[in-house]
Amino acid sequence: MTKNELFNLMTIHHVKVATLKFYDMADRYILTFGEQHFDLSDQIAQKLISELTTDEHATIATEHNHVAVTIQTK
Repeated sequence: MTKNELFNLMTIHHVKVATLKFYDMADRYILTFGEQHFDLSDQIAQKLISELTTDEHATIATEHNHVAVTIQTK
């Protein structure tokens, strides 16, 4: 998943906020927006995180020793 694909999905589903977090119990990153949940491999999640690092809509944080991202559009 790319940043553009994420923003397109958010637009299609009329969602303004998405989160990408690592869940220890699932041992993977999960992208959540609205009622949608996507399990992402570490490689895809890391690529998406690197794309979002410089995006004005993304807030980067650390949760449980993993990078977490909140994306909020207008």
